[in-house]
Amino acid sequence: MKFSWKIFFITFLIIITSFGVGGFLLINTVFTNTLNNRIDSAKKNNNYITTALSVYADNSKPTYGNWEYLRTSAIGFAKQIAGNSDSKSKIGSINELSFSAEDEFAHGMSVNSRKSRIVTENKKYYIQTISKIQLVTASCYIETVDDITSVYSDRDMYCTIYQFILIGVALFASILLVIFSKLLTRPLVRLKDASKEIAKGNFNMRVKESHGITSSTEITELSQSFNTMADYVEDYIEQLKLAAQNRDNFIADFTHELKTPLTSISGFAEIIMNGIAKPEDVRHFAENIYNESARLITLVGDIIKISQLDEGLVGAEKTDVDLLEIARKTANSLQSVASKNDITISVAGESSCVKGVYDIIDEMVYNLCDNAVKYNRPGGSVNITVENKTITVADTGIGIPLSSQPRVFERFYRVDKSHSKEIGGTGLGLSIVKHAAIYHGAKIDLESVENVGTKIKISF
Repeated sequence: MKFSWKIFFITFLIIITSFGVGGFLLINTVFTNTLNNRIDSAKKNNNYITTALSVYADNSKPTYGNWEYLRTSAIGFAKQIAGNSDSKSKIGSINELSFSAEDEFAHGMSVNSRKSRIVTENKKYYIQTISKIQLVTASCYIETVDDITSVYSDRDMYCTIYQFILIGVALFASILLVIFSKLLTRPLVRLKDASKEIAKGNFNMRVKESHGITSSTEITELSQSFNTMADYVEDYIEQLKLAAQNRDNFIADFTHELKTPLTSISGFAEIIMNGIAKPEDVRHFAENIYNESARLITLVGDIIKISQLDEGLVGAEKTDVDLLEIARKTANSLQSVASKNDITISVAGESSCVKGVYDIIDEMVYNLCDNAVKYNRPGGSVNITVENKTITVADTGIGIPLSSQPRVFERFYRVDKSHSKEIGGTGLGLSIVKHAAIYHGAKIDLESVENVGTKIKISF
């Protein structure tokens, strides 16, 4: 059964049950109160007649000693007192009463006692009230009979009317509940449909927030949570797609980077093996084989470093590392290469210690400065500044085009491939810098203007 129909039936049963039980309880309460009031009125009327007759008999006793005369006079007096047409009075023996011949209701009553009951006759209802008093020398029964058929008739009439009202309420409630249940469950239906679409691969599917009668806090929060989940799933899928794309690019780039040195090594080795090479060229070929092999070793080493940084498998504890010390060490290492290209290297700033792995931070700084030297121009400069746990490497080199700046930290990405071949390198230097920064929780800022220079800042 659908959720909307469950809501309909449960709510319908609650409404009809509550309305039905409540209505009939109300009718019964009104009937009971009315009946009790009529019973109390009948008892009071009977008591009033009994008291008046007793006083009449006491006052007439000295003059009228004849019982029959007294009885006749008392009956007439009682009729005058009864007054209302619904109450009938009677005075006499037990056998003369209206309903006592068939049972023992009045038997055994003591003088000055009173009984009351409801009796039925010919589909009519009566309140019979009987009192027993002493009149002169004999006792007698005083009976009042009140017709209360109208009380029961009214109850039956109200019950019949209420049944029709209940049927009308049931029909009206059914219409309203069908509409309400559909409106209430509409957001849930949307959630179901959206879930099916996401299951089919439509990850951009979202649920519109409800308004009006269906805009309850719980449903709104559920819709928001679903959309948040969908956003997360979509982002995650995009990340997986990007990761897959990066993996494919990496494999293609890595294959390309391996192919070039391997082809050179294989070619030179084949020439030497076949004896084609001249004796004076063997040393040159061997040197090329050695250089390409070294390049392969460096390439594999860089790949391993990046993988270790990605997986957090560096295998060294973090210690206090002085950035200024590393900057000066790097400048001294590159001084010879820089001098050959007429490039000056300077270090400025103050001692600044950060928590990290010394060798990794050392390689970060070295790669930044090495690139600054390689992609500089004759007469240029490389300035290294250290302050407030930040190291900045600025050069006056060829710069990086704006379109290429978002990709310079990708593996094997080169802005100028022809120039990169001339200066060597694996194309992984800045990628190592990026992954090392992530490992240390550092932030990288890049500023570069083509033909003006580049500035890279790492903040720990």
